[in-house]
Amino acid sequence: MGTTAGRADPRARAVIATACACLDAASMAWVVNDGQGDIMDLYDECVAAVRG
Repeated sequence: MGTTAGRADPRARAVIATACACLDAASMAWVVNDGQGDIMDLYDECVAAVRG
């Protein structure tokens, strides 16, 4: 992990945690929809929701 002004920088962990959460949400939506549609489109929708 990098440091910012002598402190641990949590940004990389935040990005990874967000990506994992979006993949989890997309996977759950894909399963609820009986595997219909493209899971990567669902992932993109989740990422867009986080970006606001």
